[in-house]
Amino acid sequence: MSGERVPVWIAATATLPLVIVTAGILLFSVGEVAGRTPFSHGPARNVAEAAGMGNASEVLRFLWLGGDPNQITDVRPHIISSQIVRVTALEAAVWSRRVQLLELLDRQGAIIGEHTRAHLACLASDINAADIVEYFVASKPACTPNVTVDAIIARSAPERHD
Repeated sequence: MSGERVPVWIAATATLPLVIVTAGILLFSVGEVAGRTPFSHGPARNVAEAAGMGNASEVLRFLWLGGDPNQITDVRPHIISSQIVRVTALEAAVWSRRVQLLELLDRQGAIIGEHTRAHLACLASDINAADIVEYFVASKPACTPNVTVDAIIARSAPERHD
C-alpha cells in the first residue's frame, strides 16, 4: 500500500469524530468562561434559594443585602422539589438538612420567637431531619405528622381561578 493515496472521503470520515469532540470541548469551555454551564442551574436568586442549596456564604450575602429570611419567597423547582416552590429561607434551610446553616441563621437573629422555632422543629420532624430536630429540642412541640409539610405544599400549589 506504499505510494497509494487515501481517498479524501475516507480521511474526512476518519477525522470527523475528532473534529466533533474538539468543537464540543471548545463550546463547553466558552460556556464555562461565560458562566453558562449546562450541568448547573445557576446561582441562587434569593436568600431562600441560597438556603435551600445550603450555601451559607450566599445566605449571608443576601441577608446583608436586606433579604428577609422569614418572607415566603418563590424558589425554582429544582431547589427543594417540584411541589415545594414557595418557602421562607428558614424552611429552605431545614430542607437543606444543614444544622450549621440553621445555627448561622439563629446567630444572625433570623429565627425569631418560639412559634418560628416550633414550626421549624415540626418541619424537620416531618422530613426526618433528626439532627435539626435535636437542634430545636427545647422548642419541640407536639407535632402532628406531615401537617407542616402539607401546609407548605398547599402554599406552593398554583392558584385556581374557576
